[in-house]
Amino acid sequence: VGIMAEGNQKLAPTTLVVFGISGDLSRRYLLPALAAICRSSDIGANLEIWGLSRRSLEPGDVLNDTTRGLTDNFRVLQIDYDSAAAYQQLKDELEKSPAQQTIFYFAVPPAAVLPIIEKLGSAGLNDSTYRLLLEKPFGQNYDSAKRLIDQTKRYFKDEQIYRIDHYLAKEMAQNIAVFLGSNAIFRGVWSNKFIERIKIEVSESIGVEGRGGFYEQTGALRDIVQSHLLQLTALILMKPCPDVFDFSQVQIRRLAALKQLSLMASQSTIRGQYDGYKDEVDNPESTTETFVALSVTSSDPDWQGVPIRLVTGKRLDKKLTEIRVHFKKSQATQANILKLRIQPQEGIELELWVKKPGYDQDLQKLSLEFSYQQHFGDLPDAYEQVIVDAIRGRSNLFASDEEVLASWQVLQSVLDGFIKGKPELKAYPPGSSAEELAPRV
Repeated sequence: VGIMAEGNQKLAPTTLVVFGISGDLSRRYLLPALAAICRSSDIGANLEIWGLSRRSLEPGDVLNDTTRGLTDNFRVLQIDYDSAAAYQQLKDELEKSPAQQTIFYFAVPPAAVLPIIEKLGSAGLNDSTYRLLLEKPFGQNYDSAKRLIDQTKRYFKDEQIYRIDHYLAKEMAQNIAVFLGSNAIFRGVWSNKFIERIKIEVSESIGVEGRGGFYEQTGALRDIVQSHLLQLTALILMKPCPDVFDFSQVQIRRLAALKQLSLMASQSTIRGQYDGYKDEVDNPESTTETFVALSVTSSDPDWQGVPIRLVTGKRLDKKLTEIRVHFKKSQATQANILKLRIQPQEGIELELWVKKPGYDQDLQKLSLEFSYQQHFGDLPDAYEQVIVDAIRGRSNLFASDEEVLASWQVLQSVLDGFIKGKPELKAYPPGSSAEELAPRV
């Protein structure tokens, strides 16, 4: 059933079925996003939300003051995830619904995903009216990701599978392709002829926030670098679309950029763990990294020789997601820096050098800035964007299976080194800065 809803075209009736409705992810992110969608749009008029849980629950056990507005759209069903009969019962219930399509959202631990997919497929809940909305991580390495993809594709076609990368749904990330493709001042200098290096940073001031079990199986490399950082890298390096609003080309061009990336061995890989992490996860022997810095480079002739430094960490001095592009320094001028800020305060900043007023010949660095919030007001949350796009059937904000595998290929040698304890895991105090832990090489 086609449900493309551009312009004023109405969305077809939809049922969103959430596996793991009582979990932390659903309560903190998914349900508030759904409540915001239903408050600010007409989507709620055509949306049913079914929460699935192993325990017997009432809607009031799940909804709170922020999400109480979902009551009319919301029901909770108890299900034994391991029982094939339960999925047949779920199918019978869905067939009674007037919805023209069903989206299964997986807010469950990674190990539970594939068994659920297999039971959905075996129960016949996999024709063209069904879609999967999957949270990362997508595997633990290249081989496990390949197995997960192959097993999923036994039951569901590519166009039914939506793998979420919330950073791709941020307004600034969506606008990177438009910004670079529609502004000649940047499009003409977007290559190694004018750019010296790029740094992409995801810093968090929080720790693992009660998600120790998940993080012990994941770590910073799998959690952030394999997905968010490499996807942002691909956005920055991909070839501009001839039509900047032809988002159907974005996945293909991101993939082409990812396939040309490789680890830059000449620049050091750094990994660390913040003091106190072992106590938080109750594992005194933990070797899980909470900080990673590494560099990649591209074989694309336009980007050869440009190091792209990827940095991420928890319990750092600030919350920041930013792409920093350093332009080359000429004989007559200082180097300029372009900052594309994903969060917080999404926006664009260009550092320029000007002459200071007065009798002396001194230079001063000033910034030209644009803030999305200041200009447009409040922006949709990334969870809101991915849900709406999944309902509309727009796939450009989601990672394809080929992109997932290409990302793992870039990082496999790093992961193999981590397993062998290389490089050394360094302890760092909470509140450290990314610059202190990984100075420019």
